[in-house]
Amino acid sequence: MPRMDRTIRIGQRMAASLMADTVRVTRADPDGEPGWDADGNVTEPAPLVIYEGRAKFQHSDPYPSTPDAGEARWTAGVRQVHFPIGTTSVQTGDVTECVKSRNERLVGLKVRVRIDGDKTWTTAVRFNVIEVVQNAKVVGNVG
Repeated sequence: MPRMDRTIRIGQRMAASLMADTVRVTRADPDGEPGWDADGNVTEPAPLVIYEGRAKFQHSDPYPSTPDAGEARWTAGVRQVHFPIGTTSVQTGDVTECVKSRNERLVGLKVRVRIDGDKTWTTAVRFNVIEVVQNAKVVGNVG
């Protein structure tokens, strides 16, 4: 085995050893049938589970820019999810949910896969992601 191949395999094992989070990756079921809840509202079909296993959430330094919209300004950051080498089922558009983590603030976080960062000499499967905004659950009387 060539020296570079051995080096990459060592890097892949080391990268996988840092993947301490457990995630569930889902995608909309194209063949799923919608249902109805008790109030007669249409519900979406259950998503397909594409992958469940080890991963790691990573957050890079913010972009060195402060985009603005109207009077609002913010700094954009880059969040990634890393999967072990050989994870081929995850695709752009899938939703990744953190099921278990050493960092309890990540548990329940849902992100949508945006960009597949494949390259030749890689030690992990890395995707840029964006956070999925959840609908707030209203409890009790708000008015």
